[in-house]
Amino acid sequence: MRLAKFRFKPEGQPRWLDWCEELTRRSGEVLETLRNEGVVAEACFLSASDNAVYDFIAAEDFDRAERAVQRSPYAIDRQHIEVKAAALDAVEQLPCLFHFENR
Repeated sequence: MRLAKFRFKPEGQPRWLDWCEELTRRSGEVLETLRNEGVVAEACFLSASDNAVYDFIAAEDFDRAERAVQRSPYAIDRQHIEVKAAALDAVEQLPCLFHFENR
């Protein structure tokens, strides 16, 4: 799993928040792309205190997931890459100190 912090670019916050609403409306497409990528969970959290979002992803194999995104047949993946590049600046990947699952 990975957790990354992204700061909003100037004027990026409204665009990103609109996109998050769009992803929610198109959840069926999102789940289809996640299955294609081998991603088992993804969540995005808004931090108002530092004008940023935190993106959490859990995947079976991150190399496979990244390759799948790059050659994705899904328009929603291309749109996601475009909006993310326009709205967000990567700040850092946060190291995982521990992780427990109780399934």
